[in-house]
Amino acid sequence: MLHKLWAVAWLEILGGMRRYAILGLVLLSFALEVGGLLFMDFIPRDIGRASSDFILTIGWFSGMLFLFFHCVQVFAWDEERRTIHTLLARPVRRWEYVLGVFLGLSTLLLLLNIILALAGYGVLHWIHLKYGAYFEVFNVPHYTLAWIGLYCIELMLLAVIALFSGLVRGGFPVLLLSLSYYMTCTGLPVVREAFKGRPINQIFPLDNLLTGLAVFFPDLGRFDFKTIITEQQGSTALKLALDFGLFFCFLVIVLGATCAIYQKRDLK
Repeated sequence: MLHKLWAVAWLEILGGMRRYAILGLVLLSFALEVGGLLFMDFIPRDIGRASSDFILTIGWFSGMLFLFFHCVQVFAWDEERRTIHTLLARPVRRWEYVLGVFLGLSTLLLLLNIILALAGYGVLHWIHLKYGAYFEVFNVPHYTLAWIGLYCIELMLLAVIALFSGLVRGGFPVLLLSLSYYMTCTGLPVVREAFKGRPINQIFPLDNLLTGLAVFFPDLGRFDFKTIITEQQGSTALKLALDFGLFFCFLVIVLGATCAIYQKRDLK
C-alpha cells in the first residue's frame, strides 16, 4: 500500500517539477523579497514586525498561488485529459490515488515552504544585523513555528480542494468553491466578533450559530504565528497541542470523506 501511495505521489512530484511550479514561485518570491528590501529605510520603527510580516505574507501568497492554480488543476477532473482514468485503473485503487496525490502535492508544498523559509531567514537576519536598534528580538523558534502554522493552513486547504474535486467536475468550479471556502474561513471570525454582544442575540441566537459554523469552517487564524516572531514569549504548549490536534482531526475527516466520495464517483 505504501509503495503504491508513494508511486502516485512521485508522479505528482515529477509533474510539478516538470511544469516549473516550484521554480517559478521561488523566483517570484525572491524578486518580491529583494524588492521589499528597498523600502526598509522608509519604516521608522518596529521594523522587525513589519519585515517578518512581509516575509510570511510572501510565503502565504506563493502558497496560495500553488494551491489555487497548480493543485486545483491536478486534482480537478478534466474532461480533456484522461490521466485520472489511467491512474484509477487497477492496481491503484481510488483511495490510494487520493492519498497519493495529496502526499505528492503536500511534499511539493513542503519543499516550497522550506526554500522560502530559508531565504526569508537570510533576509530577516540581514535586517536584524543592520537595524538592530529597531529589531531587537528575532526569535528563530517562533519563526519556525510561524512557517509550520502557514504549512498547516495550506494542507487544510489542499484537503478541501481534494474534497471539492470529488464533488464537482472541472477546474474552474473547484477553484471557485475552494476560494469561497477559504474566504468564509477567514471572514467568519470577523463576523462572529462583530455580532458578539449585539441585541439581536437575545431574539435569535446568532452568536451560537456563528460559533457552530466553526465546525465546518475552522478559524485558520489559529495557525497564524507571525506576530510572535519578534517576541520572547509565544503561545502556550496546551494551546499549540489543541490547535495541532484539531488540525490532524480536520485532515483525517476531510480526506476520509474525499476517499468515500471517490469510491462512489462515476468516472464517465
